Amino acid sequence: MKSERFNIRMTTQEKAAILGRAKKAGRTASEFMIDTALNRKIIVIDSLPEIVRELKAIGRNFNQLTVLCNMGKVQAIKLDEFEEKLADIHSALRKLTEVL
Repeated sequence: MKSERFNIRMTTQEKAAILGRAKKAGRTASEFMIDTALNRKIIVIDSLPEIVRELKAIGRNFNQLTVLCNMGKVQAIKLDEFEEKLADIHSALRKLTEVL
């Protein structure tokens, strides 16, 4: 449990910059300042929400195809586009992990 306080003075512009960076990092101002002061890495991956959205869309489509196959309404499906999207996502994730 955190019980200690630490007060500092700064300009309005400095405060706005810190709050903006903390928000971009998905952290509270306190968390951001502590991590920064203790030289902890703060990694922001801007494209991650887009990749997650793509994965969810692919998952929904795949589930729908599975249901249709199990119902006997679809017997043959073409998965070329599915494979391409997965390859793109795999490549993007691989680039992200190389940076980390």
